[in-house]
Amino acid sequence: MTEPTLSPGQPVTVLRDGRMQAAGVRRGDVVAYDWGFEHGGRRHVQRSFVLLDHGVQIDQPAVFPAEQQGWWYCDLVTVVDDGHLLRVDDMWIDAIVGPPDHPYRVLDLDEYAAAMSAGRLSPADAADGLIRWQRFLDRRLNRRHDVTRSWPDFPPAGVEEMLTVELPRKWALLED
Repeated sequence: MTEPTLSPGQPVTVLRDGRMQAAGVRRGDVVAYDWGFEHGGRRHVQRSFVLLDHGVQIDQPAVFPAEQQGWWYCDLVTVVDDGHLLRVDDMWIDAIVGPPDHPYRVLDLDEYAAAMSAGRLSPADAADGLIRWQRFLDRRLNRRHDVTRSWPDFPPAGVEEMLTVELPRKWALLED
């Protein structure tokens, strides 16, 4: 008996931080897309996932050091979903998530506060971002009273299903 093949998903275009456009696919509450960059004289292809239910983008950075390969980088983002176009913009707060026996690390709360102080975030948008971030941490990473060394739901099943799906390799940096 053969295993059922998962459909690749619905095509979508991702506009990341207004600077990069990439072809991706949407399956349920997850959008996956590949994009490339050069770092240290080498070309890299990076797969990113947008968790639409939280407004969080996650990936396993291609440039993490060898001892952190397979770890996850999580970004709080704003998401504007126009159907076939998904606008994703960074909102400063990040986390690094390693194996379950290692604590996750939250980064850049100071940058979020600076954006609030400078008026780049309205009070309503700032509150929304903090609520979404806390929901993401509580639902995916915080163990509460669980004594087992595992993340409650990370990476989400929808992401794990799309780790090896063939995606379009079409992206472009946009001119300023």
